[in-house]
Amino acid sequence: MNKESRTYIKNVMRGRGFVIDLINTILSAAILIMVILNSVGLVSGMYLTYIFAFGAVLSLLNCVKKVRAGSGFAVAFALLTVLLGTVSVLCYIKL
Repeated sequence: MNKESRTYIKNVMRGRGFVIDLINTILSAAILIMVILNSVGLVSGMYLTYIFAFGAVLSLLNCVKKVRAGSGFAVAFALLTVLLGTVSVLCYIKL
C-alpha cells in the first residue's frame, strides 16, 4: 500500500461519520444474520423483536448523521425510527 492510500484511510477513519458508519455496518450484518436464522429456525418469528429494534437503532443513527449534515431527510429517518420502535414493542408484547 502506498503513502497516499494510507493517508486516505487515516483521513476517512478520522471523519465525523466513521463511527456511525461502522456501527451501522455491524447492525446491518446482525440484522441479516437474524433474518436468516429466523427463516430457517424452528420457531417462526423468534427474532422479530430484535430485528425491528436493531432497525430502529440503525434508523436513529442515520437520523443523527443527517441532522449533523443539516439535511431535511432527517425527518424521514426520525419517522422511520418511531415506526420501527413501535413495531418492535408490538412484537415484544405479541400483538
